[in-house]
Amino acid sequence: MLQNGHAKRRKAVHRRRGGIVWMVLGVLIFYIIEKGRYGCSCFFIDNKHYLSLSSKTRTQKIYVSKPAQKKSNQLKTKVIINKKKKEENERNKANKNEFKSSSKYKMIEELIEDYPIKLPLLYNIEKEPFMILKDKIKKEYLKGYELPFNFIHPVKYELLKIIGKVSDPFKPICSHSLTPKLFISKLFGNASEITYDDFCYKLEYKFKFYMPSYTQIFKFEKELLWKQWIEVRGLKEVSPVTPPEDHDRIEKILEDDETTLPIAIRRVNKEINSQGVHPAILRMFFDFLNIAKSGNIITNITSKLLTKTKTLNNGQDNGGNENVLKRSHAFLKLESIKNEIKNRDYLEGIRPDYLYIILNKKAEEYYNNFNEKEYDKEYREAVNYNTMRQNMISENSEYKKQRKLFSEQTKKSLMKFYDIQLPTYFKKYMEKKKENYKIIQSKIKKMIDNKYLKRKQRREDILSGKISPITVEQQKDPETEEKKKRKKKKKK
Repeated sequence: MLQNGHAKRRKAVHRRRGGIVWMVLGVLIFYIIEKGRYGCSCFFIDNKHYLSLSSKTRTQKIYVSKPAQKKSNQLKTKVIINKKKKEENERNKANKNEFKSSSKYKMIEELIEDYPIKLPLLYNIEKEPFMILKDKIKKEYLKGYELPFNFIHPVKYELLKIIGKVSDPFKPICSHSLTPKLFISKLFGNASEITYDDFCYKLEYKFKFYMPSYTQIFKFEKELLWKQWIEVRGLKEVSPVTPPEDHDRIEKILEDDETTLPIAIRRVNKEINSQGVHPAILRMFFDFLNIAKSGNIITNITSKLLTKTKTLNNGQDNGGNENVLKRSHAFLKLESIKNEIKNRDYLEGIRPDYLYIILNKKAEEYYNNFNEKEYDKEYREAVNYNTMRQNMISENSEYKKQRKLFSEQTKKSLMKFYDIQLPTYFKKYMEKKKENYKIIQSKIKKMIDNKYLKRKQRREDILSGKISPITVEQQKDPETEEKKKRKKKKKK
Protein backbone atom coordinates (compact mmCIF):
# COMPACT_ATOMS: atom_id res chain seq x y z
CA MET A 1 0.00 0.00 0.00
CA LEU A 2 2.88 2.36 0.88
CA GLN A 3 4.60 1.65 -2.45
CA ASN A 4 1.46 2.46 -4.42
CA GLY A 5 1.11 5.82 -2.60
CA HIS A 6 4.75 6.81 -3.34
CA ALA A 7 4.26 5.93 -7.04
CA LYS A 8 1.18 8.11 -7.32
CA ARG A 9 2.99 11.07 -5.72
CA ARG A 10 5.94 10.75 -8.12
CA LYS A 11 3.59 10.73 -11.13
CA ALA A 12 1.85 13.90 -9.91
CA VAL A 13 5.21 15.67 -9.43
CA HIS A 14 6.35 14.65 -12.93
CA ARG A 15 3.09 16.00 -14.40
CA ARG A 16 3.52 19.35 -12.64
CA ARG A 17 7.11 19.67 -13.80
CA GLY A 18 6.11 18.79 -17.40
CA GLY A 19 3.36 21.42 -17.35
CA ILE A 20 5.77 24.06 -16.03
CA VAL A 21 8.31 23.19 -18.73
CA TRP A 22 5.69 23.45 -21.47
CA MET A 23 4.51 26.81 -20.09
CA VAL A 24 8.06 28.18 -20.11
CA LEU A 25 8.59 26.93 -23.68
CA GLY A 26 5.33 28.55 -24.83
CA VAL A 27 6.27 31.87 -23.25
CA LEU A 28 9.70 31.77 -24.90
CA ILE A 29 8.20 31.00 -28.34
CA PHE A 30 5.62 33.81 -28.00
CA TYR A 31 8.35 36.23 -26.90
CA ILE A 32 10.51 35.35 -29.92
CA ILE A 33 7.58 35.81 -32.34
CA GLU A 34 6.55 39.18 -30.90
CA LYS A 35 10.11 40.40 -30.90
CA GLY A 36 10.44 39.47 -34.59
CA ARG A 37 7.22 41.30 -35.58
CA TYR A 38 7.32 44.52 -33.59
CA GLY A 39 10.97 44.76 -32.59
CA CYS A 40 10.22 45.52 -29.00
CA SER A 41 11.46 43.81 -25.84
CA CYS A 42 8.16 43.80 -23.94
CA PHE A 43 4.53 42.95 -24.41
CA PHE A 44 3.39 46.63 -24.07
CA ILE A 45 3.67 48.40 -27.43
CA ASP A 46 5.20 51.86 -27.58
CA ASN A 47 2.94 54.11 -29.70
CA LYS A 48 5.79 56.23 -31.07
CA HIS A 49 7.69 53.21 -32.18
CA TYR A 50 4.50 51.63 -33.55
CA LEU A 51 3.73 54.67 -35.74
CA SER A 52 7.25 54.85 -37.15
CA LEU A 53 7.05 51.36 -38.68
CA SER A 54 6.47 50.62 -42.36
CA SER A 55 3.05 50.14 -43.98
CA LYS A 56 3.44 46.37 -43.96
CA THR A 57 2.88 46.30 -40.21
CA ARG A 58 -0.54 45.68 -38.72
CA THR A 59 -2.79 48.74 -38.31
CA GLN A 60 -4.03 49.70 -34.88
CA LYS A 61 -7.82 49.59 -34.44
CA ILE A 62 -9.42 52.48 -32.51
CA TYR A 63 -13.04 52.07 -31.47
CA VAL A 64 -15.05 55.37 -31.51
CA SER A 65 -18.63 56.07 -30.42
CA LYS A 66 -21.28 56.65 -33.12
CA PRO A 67 -21.99 60.36 -32.40
CA ALA A 68 -18.28 61.12 -32.44
CA GLN A 69 -17.95 59.26 -35.74
CA LYS A 70 -20.85 61.28 -37.22
CA LYS A 71 -19.22 64.55 -36.21
CA SER A 72 -15.94 63.52 -37.77
CA ASN A 73 -17.72 62.57 -41.00
CA GLN A 74 -19.49 65.94 -41.09
CA LEU A 75 -16.21 67.75 -40.65
CA LYS A 76 -14.71 65.73 -43.48
CA THR A 77 -17.58 66.64 -45.83
CA LYS A 78 -17.29 70.34 -44.88
CA VAL A 79 -13.61 70.28 -45.66
CA ILE A 80 -14.27 68.65 -49.04
CA ILE A 81 -17.01 71.17 -49.93
CA ASN A 82 -14.82 74.12 -48.94
CA LYS A 83 -12.03 72.77 -51.10
CA LYS A 84 -14.38 72.44 -54.07
CA LYS A 85 -15.67 75.99 -53.58
CA LYS A 86 -12.14 77.36 -53.44
CA GLU A 87 -11.26 75.52 -56.62
CA GLU A 88 -14.37 76.88 -58.40
CA ASN A 89 -13.61 80.44 -57.26
CA GLU A 90 -10.06 80.14 -58.51
CA ARG A 91 -11.30 78.86 -61.86
CA ASN A 92 -13.81 81.73 -62.17
CA LYS A 93 -11.12 84.28 -61.35
CA ALA A 94 -8.83 82.73 -63.93
CA ASN A 95 -11.61 82.85 -66.57
CA LYS A 96 -12.36 86.51 -65.77
CA ASN A 97 -8.71 87.43 -66.02
CA GLU A 98 -8.43 85.59 -69.32
CA PHE A 99 -11.53 87.42 -70.65
CA LYS A 100 -10.16 90.80 -69.53
CA SER A 101 -6.88 90.09 -71.29
CA SER A 102 -8.67 88.94 -74.47
CA SER A 103 -9.20 91.03 -77.59
CA LYS A 104 -13.02 91.13 -77.16
CA TYR A 105 -12.83 92.92 -73.81
CA LYS A 106 -10.29 95.41 -75.15
CA MET A 107 -12.55 96.09 -78.13
CA ILE A 108 -15.49 96.79 -75.78
CA GLU A 109 -13.34 99.16 -73.72
CA GLU A 110 -12.34 101.00 -76.87
CA LEU A 111 -15.96 101.26 -78.05
CA ILE A 112 -17.09 103.02 -74.88
CA GLU A 113 -16.88 106.74 -75.49
CA ASP A 114 -15.75 108.98 -72.66
CA TYR A 115 -18.01 107.16 -70.20
CA PRO A 116 -18.15 106.91 -67.30
CA ILE A 117 -18.12 110.70 -67.35
CA LYS A 118 -17.13 112.68 -64.27
CA LEU A 119 -20.40 113.37 -62.52
CA PRO A 120 -20.76 116.24 -60.05
CA LEU A 121 -21.31 115.41 -56.42
CA LEU A 122 -24.18 117.88 -56.17
CA TYR A 123 -26.24 119.44 -58.91
CA ASN A 124 -27.67 122.88 -58.18
CA ILE A 125 -30.38 124.24 -60.46
CA GLU A 126 -32.12 127.57 -60.52
CA LYS A 127 -35.84 127.63 -59.93
CA GLU A 128 -37.77 128.44 -63.08
CA PRO A 129 -39.93 131.58 -62.83
CA PHE A 130 -43.28 129.85 -63.43
CA MET A 131 -42.70 127.71 -60.34
CA ILE A 132 -43.39 130.74 -58.16
CA LEU A 133 -47.00 130.59 -59.40
CA LYS A 134 -47.52 126.87 -58.70
CA ASP A 135 -49.81 127.64 -55.75
CA LYS A 136 -51.80 130.17 -57.83
CA ILE A 137 -52.59 127.91 -60.81
CA LYS A 138 -56.24 128.03 -61.86
CA LYS A 139 -58.33 126.22 -64.42
CA GLU A 140 -58.66 129.39 -66.53
CA TYR A 141 -54.92 129.54 -67.28
CA LEU A 142 -54.59 125.89 -68.36
CA LYS A 143 -55.12 125.65 -72.12
CA GLY A 144 -54.68 122.39 -73.96
CA TYR A 145 -55.77 118.77 -73.94
CA GLU A 146 -53.27 117.01 -71.67
CA LEU A 147 -50.51 117.53 -69.12
CA PRO A 148 -48.32 119.63 -68.72
CA PHE A 149 -50.28 122.34 -70.65
CA ASN A 150 -47.03 123.85 -72.06
CA PHE A 151 -45.74 124.72 -68.59
CA ILE A 152 -42.65 122.45 -68.79
CA HIS A 153 -39.94 122.39 -71.45
CA PRO A 154 -40.74 119.52 -73.88
CA VAL A 155 -37.27 117.92 -73.70
CA LYS A 156 -37.29 117.98 -69.91
CA TYR A 157 -40.80 116.54 -69.85
CA GLU A 158 -39.85 113.71 -72.25
CA LEU A 159 -36.79 112.91 -70.13
CA LEU A 160 -39.03 112.81 -67.07
CA LYS A 161 -41.21 110.24 -68.86
CA ILE A 162 -38.37 107.94 -69.87
CA ILE A 163 -36.59 108.21 -66.49
CA GLY A 164 -39.84 107.34 -64.70
CA LYS A 165 -40.25 104.27 -66.92
CA VAL A 166 -36.64 103.07 -66.69
CA SER A 167 -36.10 103.49 -62.93
CA ASP A 168 -36.92 100.78 -60.38
CA PRO A 169 -40.67 100.94 -59.65
CA PHE A 170 -42.12 101.36 -56.18
CA LYS A 171 -45.72 100.55 -57.08
CA PRO A 172 -48.13 102.27 -57.37
CA ILE A 173 -46.83 105.73 -56.47
CA CYS A 174 -43.17 106.41 -57.35
CA SER A 175 -39.88 105.03 -58.67
CA HIS A 176 -36.36 105.02 -57.25
CA SER A 177 -32.91 104.84 -58.84
CA LEU A 178 -31.97 102.79 -61.91
CA THR A 179 -30.17 99.55 -61.05
CA PRO A 180 -28.60 98.16 -64.26
CA LYS A 181 -29.16 94.50 -63.43
CA LEU A 182 -32.94 94.83 -62.90
CA PHE A 183 -33.40 97.08 -65.92
CA ILE A 184 -31.41 94.85 -68.29
CA SER A 185 -33.11 91.65 -67.10
CA LYS A 186 -36.55 93.23 -67.59
CA LEU A 187 -35.65 94.66 -71.01
CA PHE A 188 -33.85 91.66 -72.53
CA GLY A 189 -35.32 88.71 -70.61
CA ASN A 190 -33.29 85.66 -71.66
CA ALA A 191 -32.19 87.16 -75.01
CA SER A 192 -28.60 88.20 -75.72
CA GLU A 193 -29.63 91.04 -78.03
CA ILE A 194 -32.72 93.05 -78.95
CA THR A 195 -33.88 95.02 -81.99
CA TYR A 196 -34.91 98.67 -82.02
CA ASP A 197 -38.60 97.82 -82.63
CA ASP A 198 -38.71 95.44 -79.66
CA PHE A 199 -36.87 98.03 -77.56
CA CYS A 200 -39.50 100.68 -78.35
CA TYR A 201 -42.39 98.26 -77.82
CA LYS A 202 -41.15 97.16 -74.39
CA LEU A 203 -40.43 100.69 -73.18
CA GLU A 204 -43.82 101.93 -74.38
CA TYR A 205 -46.05 99.04 -73.28
CA LYS A 206 -44.19 96.81 -70.79
CA PHE A 207 -42.51 99.53 -68.67
CA LYS A 208 -44.98 101.62 -66.67
CA PHE A 209 -44.33 105.21 -65.64
CA TYR A 210 -43.95 106.07 -61.95
CA MET A 211 -42.93 109.55 -60.82
CA PRO A 212 -39.26 109.72 -59.66
CA SER A 213 -39.24 109.99 -55.87
CA TYR A 214 -36.03 111.60 -54.58
CA THR A 215 -34.89 114.20 -57.09
CA GLN A 216 -33.94 117.86 -57.02
CA ILE A 217 -34.23 118.53 -60.76
CA PHE A 218 -37.85 117.36 -61.08
CA LYS A 219 -38.92 118.47 -57.62
CA PHE A 220 -41.13 121.38 -58.72
CA GLU A 221 -42.37 119.68 -61.91
CA LYS A 222 -43.94 116.91 -59.85
CA GLU A 223 -45.89 119.34 -57.67
CA LEU A 224 -46.90 121.34 -60.73
CA LEU A 225 -48.33 118.29 -62.52
CA TRP A 226 -50.32 117.18 -59.47
CA LYS A 227 -51.69 120.69 -58.99
CA GLN A 228 -52.66 120.95 -62.67
CA TRP A 229 -54.51 117.64 -62.61
CA ILE A 230 -56.52 118.74 -59.55
CA GLU A 231 -57.33 122.22 -60.88
CA VAL A 232 -58.37 121.11 -64.39
CA ARG A 233 -61.02 118.83 -62.92
CA GLY A 234 -62.19 121.44 -60.43
CA LEU A 235 -61.41 119.30 -57.39
CA LYS A 236 -60.49 120.19 -53.82
CA GLU A 237 -57.49 118.56 -52.18
CA VAL A 238 -58.41 116.91 -48.88
CA SER A 239 -56.04 115.36 -46.37
CA PRO A 240 -56.19 111.55 -46.43
CA VAL A 241 -55.50 111.45 -42.66
CA THR A 242 -58.42 111.87 -40.27
CA PRO A 243 -57.96 112.77 -36.59
CA PRO A 244 -58.45 109.94 -34.07
CA GLU A 245 -60.96 112.07 -32.16
CA ASP A 246 -63.33 111.93 -35.15
CA HIS A 247 -65.39 108.80 -34.44
CA ASP A 248 -67.25 108.98 -37.77
CA ARG A 249 -64.08 108.88 -39.89
CA ILE A 250 -64.69 105.26 -40.95
CA GLU A 251 -68.06 106.15 -42.48
CA LYS A 252 -66.71 109.19 -44.36
CA ILE A 253 -66.56 108.97 -48.15
CA LEU A 254 -65.03 111.53 -50.49
CA GLU A 255 -67.48 113.81 -52.21
CA ASP A 256 -67.58 114.17 -55.99
CA ASP A 257 -65.52 117.37 -55.86
CA GLU A 258 -62.92 116.09 -53.35
CA THR A 259 -59.67 114.16 -53.80
CA THR A 260 -56.49 113.31 -51.92
CA LEU A 261 -52.85 113.65 -52.94
CA PRO A 262 -52.21 109.87 -53.24
CA ILE A 263 -55.15 109.58 -55.64
CA ALA A 264 -53.82 112.51 -57.69
CA ILE A 265 -50.33 110.93 -57.84
CA ARG A 266 -51.71 107.62 -59.14
CA ARG A 267 -53.94 109.31 -61.73
CA VAL A 268 -51.08 111.52 -62.98
CA ASN A 269 -48.85 108.44 -63.34
CA LYS A 270 -51.58 106.72 -65.34
CA GLU A 271 -52.15 109.72 -67.62
CA ILE A 272 -48.43 110.24 -68.34
CA ASN A 273 -48.04 106.51 -69.01
CA SER A 274 -50.80 106.67 -71.64
CA GLN A 275 -49.10 109.62 -73.41
CA GLY A 276 -46.04 107.64 -74.48
CA VAL A 277 -42.48 108.86 -75.15
CA HIS A 278 -41.32 110.99 -78.09
CA PRO A 279 -39.68 108.84 -80.85
CA ALA A 280 -36.57 111.05 -80.91
CA ILE A 281 -35.99 110.45 -77.19
CA LEU A 282 -36.48 106.70 -77.65
CA ARG A 283 -33.88 106.69 -80.43
CA MET A 284 -31.51 108.75 -78.29
CA PHE A 285 -31.73 106.32 -75.36
CA PHE A 286 -31.26 103.32 -77.69
CA ASP A 287 -28.13 104.90 -79.20
CA PHE A 288 -26.90 105.83 -75.73
CA LEU A 289 -26.99 102.18 -74.62
CA ASN A 290 -25.58 100.94 -77.94
CA ILE A 291 -21.78 101.03 -77.63
CA ALA A 292 -21.48 100.26 -81.35
CA LYS A 293 -22.67 103.80 -82.12
CA SER A 294 -19.84 105.55 -80.28
CA GLY A 295 -18.78 108.88 -81.72
CA ASN A 296 -21.99 109.53 -83.65
CA ILE A 297 -22.81 113.12 -84.61
CA ILE A 298 -26.30 114.17 -85.65
CA THR A 299 -26.67 115.75 -89.08
CA ASN A 300 -29.37 116.04 -91.73
CA ILE A 301 -27.63 114.36 -94.69
CA THR A 302 -27.50 110.56 -94.62
CA SER A 303 -30.52 109.24 -92.74
CA LYS A 304 -34.15 110.18 -93.18
CA LEU A 305 -35.65 110.14 -89.72
CA LEU A 306 -32.67 110.89 -87.48
CA THR A 307 -29.62 111.26 -89.71
CA LYS A 308 -26.16 110.63 -88.30
CA THR A 309 -22.61 110.38 -89.63
CA LYS A 310 -19.97 108.32 -87.90
CA THR A 311 -16.60 109.65 -86.97
CA LEU A 312 -13.90 107.29 -88.15
CA ASN A 313 -12.04 105.52 -85.37
CA ASN A 314 -8.80 104.34 -87.01
CA GLY A 315 -10.79 103.95 -90.25
CA GLN A 316 -12.96 101.08 -88.93
CA ASP A 317 -16.64 100.65 -88.03
CA ASN A 318 -16.90 99.58 -84.41
CA GLY A 319 -20.44 98.27 -84.21
CA GLY A 320 -22.47 95.74 -86.16
CA ASN A 321 -26.07 96.53 -87.01
CA GLU A 322 -27.28 99.95 -85.83
CA ASN A 323 -30.76 98.63 -84.99
CA VAL A 324 -29.50 95.80 -82.74
CA LEU A 325 -28.60 96.33 -79.08
CA LYS A 326 -26.42 93.76 -77.31
CA ARG A 327 -27.10 92.86 -73.71
CA SER A 328 -23.44 92.85 -72.61
CA HIS A 329 -22.77 96.30 -74.12
CA ALA A 330 -25.80 97.94 -72.47
CA PHE A 331 -25.07 96.39 -69.07
CA LEU A 332 -21.37 97.33 -69.25
CA LYS A 333 -22.19 100.96 -70.02
CA LEU A 334 -24.75 101.40 -67.23
CA GLU A 335 -22.66 99.49 -64.70
CA SER A 336 -19.56 101.57 -65.46
CA ILE A 337 -21.56 104.79 -64.96
CA LYS A 338 -22.99 103.47 -61.68
CA ASN A 339 -19.55 102.55 -60.32
CA GLU A 340 -18.19 106.01 -61.13
CA ILE A 341 -20.69 107.79 -58.87
CA LYS A 342 -18.94 108.65 -55.61
CA ASN A 343 -21.74 109.74 -53.28
CA ARG A 344 -23.86 106.65 -53.99
CA ASP A 345 -25.64 104.93 -51.11
CA TYR A 346 -25.42 101.22 -50.37
CA LEU A 347 -27.26 99.11 -53.01
CA GLU A 348 -28.29 102.29 -54.83
CA GLY A 349 -28.26 102.60 -58.61
CA ILE A 350 -28.10 105.67 -60.85
CA ARG A 351 -30.22 108.50 -59.47
CA PRO A 352 -32.78 110.30 -61.67
CA ASP A 353 -30.79 113.55 -61.41
CA TYR A 354 -27.65 111.88 -62.80
CA LEU A 355 -29.64 110.32 -65.63
CA TYR A 356 -30.98 113.76 -66.55
CA ILE A 357 -27.47 115.29 -66.47
CA ILE A 358 -26.09 112.53 -68.73
CA LEU A 359 -28.96 112.49 -71.27
CA ASN A 360 -29.92 116.18 -71.44
CA LYS A 361 -27.51 117.36 -74.18
CA LYS A 362 -28.07 114.36 -76.44
CA ALA A 363 -31.82 114.60 -75.96
CA GLU A 364 -31.85 118.24 -77.10
CA GLU A 365 -29.81 117.36 -80.21
CA TYR A 366 -32.06 114.46 -81.17
CA TYR A 367 -35.25 116.44 -80.43
CA ASN A 368 -34.15 119.46 -82.49
CA ASN A 369 -33.06 117.29 -85.45
CA PHE A 370 -36.23 115.19 -85.49
CA ASN A 371 -37.99 115.24 -88.87
CA GLU A 372 -41.69 114.68 -88.34
CA LYS A 373 -42.55 114.38 -92.05
CA GLU A 374 -40.05 111.59 -92.63
CA TYR A 375 -41.31 109.88 -89.49
CA ASP A 376 -44.87 109.98 -90.84
CA LYS A 377 -43.71 108.48 -94.15
CA GLU A 378 -41.80 105.68 -92.45
CA TYR A 379 -44.63 104.78 -90.08
CA ARG A 380 -47.52 105.71 -92.37
CA GLU A 381 -49.21 102.31 -92.15
CA ALA A 382 -49.24 102.33 -88.37
CA VAL A 383 -50.37 105.96 -88.28
CA ASN A 384 -53.16 105.27 -90.79
CA TYR A 385 -54.31 102.29 -88.76
CA ASN A 386 -54.40 104.37 -85.58
CA THR A 387 -56.27 107.22 -87.27
CA MET A 388 -58.78 104.80 -88.82
CA ARG A 389 -59.31 103.14 -85.46
CA GLN A 390 -59.78 106.50 -83.77
CA ASN A 391 -62.27 107.59 -86.44
CA MET A 392 -64.25 104.37 -86.00
CA ILE A 393 -64.37 104.88 -82.24
CA SER A 394 -65.51 108.50 -82.61
CA GLU A 395 -68.17 107.55 -85.20
CA ASN A 396 -69.41 104.77 -82.96
CA SER A 397 -69.71 107.15 -80.02
CA GLU A 398 -71.61 109.66 -82.16
CA TYR A 399 -73.96 106.91 -83.35
CA LYS A 400 -74.65 105.92 -79.73
CA LYS A 401 -75.42 109.53 -78.82
CA GLN A 402 -77.83 109.91 -81.76
CA ARG A 403 -79.49 106.61 -80.88
CA LYS A 404 -80.04 107.77 -77.30
CA LEU A 405 -81.60 111.03 -78.51
CA PHE A 406 -83.85 109.16 -80.95
CA SER A 407 -85.00 106.70 -78.28
CA GLU A 408 -85.79 109.53 -75.86
CA GLN A 409 -87.78 111.40 -78.52
CA THR A 410 -89.74 108.34 -79.68
CA LYS A 411 -90.27 106.88 -76.23
CA LYS A 412 -93.55 108.76 -75.64
CA SER A 413 -94.98 107.80 -79.02
CA LEU A 414 -94.02 104.15 -78.49
CA MET A 415 -95.65 104.04 -75.07
CA LYS A 416 -99.00 105.04 -76.64
CA PHE A 417 -99.27 101.58 -78.22
CA TYR A 418 -99.48 100.06 -74.75
CA ASP A 419 -102.32 102.41 -73.76
CA ILE A 420 -104.72 101.07 -76.49
CA GLN A 421 -107.66 98.99 -75.13
CA LEU A 422 -107.85 95.39 -76.22
CA PRO A 423 -110.83 94.29 -78.41
CA THR A 424 -113.80 92.37 -76.91
CA TYR A 425 -113.27 89.20 -78.96
CA PHE A 426 -109.75 88.89 -77.53
CA LYS A 427 -111.14 88.94 -73.99
CA LYS A 428 -113.67 86.24 -74.90
CA TYR A 429 -110.91 84.15 -76.42
CA MET A 430 -108.83 84.39 -73.23
CA GLU A 431 -111.85 83.41 -71.08
CA LYS A 432 -112.57 80.33 -73.22
CA LYS A 433 -108.91 79.40 -73.05
CA LYS A 434 -108.95 79.54 -69.25
CA GLU A 435 -112.13 77.41 -69.11
CA ASN A 436 -110.62 74.77 -71.39
CA TYR A 437 -107.49 74.77 -69.26
CA LYS A 438 -109.58 74.12 -66.14
CA ILE A 439 -111.45 71.25 -67.85
CA ILE A 440 -108.21 69.60 -68.95
CA GLN A 441 -106.75 69.93 -65.45
CA SER A 442 -109.85 68.37 -63.88
CA LYS A 443 -109.73 65.39 -66.30
CA ILE A 444 -106.06 64.77 -65.50
CA LYS A 445 -106.84 64.93 -61.79
CA LYS A 446 -109.71 62.42 -62.12
CA MET A 447 -107.51 60.01 -64.07
CA ILE A 448 -104.77 60.11 -61.43
CA ASP A 449 -107.30 59.70 -58.58
CA ASN A 450 -108.91 56.67 -60.29
CA LYS A 451 -105.51 55.08 -60.74
CA TYR A 452 -104.66 55.43 -57.04
CA LEU A 453 -108.15 54.21 -56.02
CA LYS A 454 -107.74 51.04 -58.12
CA ARG A 455 -104.40 50.30 -56.47
CA LYS A 456 -105.88 50.85 -53.03
CA GLN A 457 -108.87 48.55 -53.77
CA ARG A 458 -106.57 45.83 -55.06
CA ARG A 459 -104.43 45.90 -51.90
CA GLU A 460 -107.58 45.59 -49.73
CA ASP A 461 -108.85 42.61 -51.80
CA ILE A 462 -105.49 40.84 -51.46
CA LEU A 463 -105.51 41.35 -47.69
CA SER A 464 -109.11 40.12 -47.37
CA GLY A 465 -108.36 37.04 -49.50
CA LYS A 466 -110.67 37.79 -52.38
CA ILE A 467 -107.73 37.91 -54.82
CA SER A 468 -104.57 35.84 -54.62
CA PRO A 469 -101.31 37.78 -55.14
CA ILE A 470 -99.48 37.17 -58.41
CA THR A 471 -96.17 35.28 -58.01
CA VAL A 472 -92.97 35.84 -59.97
CA GLU A 473 -93.41 32.62 -61.95
CA GLN A 474 -96.93 33.63 -63.03
CA GLN A 475 -95.68 37.00 -64.20
CA LYS A 476 -93.29 35.38 -66.65
CA ASP A 477 -94.97 34.83 -70.00
CA PRO A 478 -93.18 33.53 -73.10
CA GLU A 479 -94.58 36.30 -75.23
CA THR A 480 -93.33 39.07 -72.94
CA GLU A 481 -89.89 37.47 -72.67
CA GLU A 482 -89.58 37.26 -76.46
CA LYS A 483 -90.55 40.90 -76.76
CA LYS A 484 -87.88 41.89 -74.21
CA LYS A 485 -85.21 39.92 -76.09
CA ARG A 486 -86.16 41.62 -79.35
CA LYS A 487 -85.90 45.04 -77.73
CA LYS A 488 -82.42 44.22 -76.38
CA LYS A 489 -81.24 43.08 -79.81
CA LYS A 490 -82.52 46.27 -81.41
CA LYS A 491 -80.69 48.40 -78.84
CA LYS A 492 -77.43 46.56 -79.56
